[in-house]
Amino acid sequence: MNRIMIVGLIIVLILVVVIALVGIITLDPASYTATGIETLSPSGTSVGHAMVVYNPGFSGEAKSAAVKIASDLKARGYEVELAGVRSATAANTSGYDIVIAGGPMYAGKVSSSVEAYLKAITLQKDTKLGVFETTGSSQFNNNDIASFGKQVTSLLGNSPQNKNVVIRVIRAGDASNTDCADLVSAMLR
Repeated sequence: MNRIMIVGLIIVLILVVVIALVGIITLDPASYTATGIETLSPSGTSVGHAMVVYNPGFSGEAKSAAVKIASDLKARGYEVELAGVRSATAANTSGYDIVIAGGPMYAGKVSSSVEAYLKAITLQKDTKLGVFETTGSSQFNNNDIASFGKQVTSLLGNSPQNKNVVIRVIRAGDASNTDCADLVSAMLR
């Protein structure tokens, strides 16, 4: 009788953990902390305005990538708004030459807050759009890259942004420096 109870408790515990993980992935609670905003101004005359919108994720890798992207844009002469995906600033994309949005990838899927953001935004005709996702790994996974690209283009549908969107997967660790710089370079081409 004791063994049956122990096995039953283990099964219940496993179910609770699985349900909790599904809830965390689906509800994306880390995005609710992304309400802040920071303005980065270039040291000279501004060549344009950019906004980098991020969902920080649980590990902070996505926010770290957003900060690197914003800093690179600032170094190239842009005035940059670094905005959490849930901030009021993120919702207003008018007046920006570049908008870049991103966050973590959970189980091969775009985070729900970034998905909702991409569905909701309306960009001006000449605004360039970039989208990034962090993987938490220092290695590229070709399946993640392909899945992410399809998800983003599907979210944007037939909008004009879909034609010229720059999509990048940002790896963790030192590789993120290269990946973030690559995204900014692609945006400025």
